[in-house]
Amino acid sequence: MKTIDLLDLSEDARALVGECEVTGRRTVFTRNGKPVAVLVSYDELMALRETIAIGNDPALRARIEAAEGEIQRNALLLVEDLLEHVE
Repeated sequence: MKTIDLLDLSEDARALVGECEVTGRRTVFTRNGKPVAVLVSYDELMALRETIAIGNDPALRARIEAAEGEIQRNALLLVEDLLEHVE
């Protein structure tokens, strides 16, 4: 990942980054009317990467699907059962 110091950006670019950081508003950059890049906050990027990691973890997906099945059957979930796999 490339890193650029905010002070090296133009004032307009710093304003976009500040808006993104403070409000969470995304900015879409286009070329010829087609989206080519999106400015998102670092926290949102990390959350998206975590979501992808969860989706790619077969064991975790299996536990999530089992839990969803329990919910649909209105089964009781004990806190101890939920915390059993937390490290």
